[in-house]
Amino acid sequence: MNSDSAKTQTQDEKRSSRRRARTRAEILAAARQVFAARGYRAASIAEIAERADVAVGTFYLHFHDKEEAFTILLQECFNETRSHVQQAVTEEGQSLLVILQAIFRYANAQRDLFRITIHPDRHNTRMDRVQTALTEILTTVLTNANQKTPLVGYDLSMQISFLTGMITQGITQWLEHEDMDPDTIVAQMLFLLRHGLPESVLTGENQPTEA
Repeated sequence: MNSDSAKTQTQDEKRSSRRRARTRAEILAAARQVFAARGYRAASIAEIAERADVAVGTFYLHFHDKEEAFTILLQECFNETRSHVQQAVTEEGQSLLVILQAIFRYANAQRDLFRITIHPDRHNTRMDRVQTALTEILTTVLTNANQKTPLVGYDLSMQISFLTGMITQGITQWLEHEDMDPDTIVAQMLFLLRHGLPESVLTGENQPTEA
């Protein structure tokens, strides 16, 4: 094979590789839309292929099955969320306020991805992945905060678990109803963290009134 033939072959391989990458991305984009709209169980490979305007056989050239495409989408969601939070922390400083705002604002911009993570079918598996990703972020923040000013009396592991649950349920509630903007939800979370619940709610006893 002469140099011209080798160069042509290399160019053809690069074009073929780019075409495969584009097709794969288009299939994932279609899968993202179908999963978000119908959930994992109701979504079909045929519907994904039709949305991507490819043959079903083409789907199988890129993914082993529906589960593989679904898992890749979830991982992309977590990676993108983590990157978004890290960027916000870099630009605005590391605080719980910045992190909560970054998470909910990104969820607002990428609703279809987040709907995939909380859709009722196969709920527990996906929510475990969501909570793991959130736990990693919150662990870094609270550990750093504790190093600067010791959080005396706080069990960090338990507090991280509580915060993870609040964020997860906050996202779930918001995506189900969408009657609040992200910043309002964050404000409500921070209000609860700052002030707690009224003593009367905690103990069932009325607070004494001032004379």
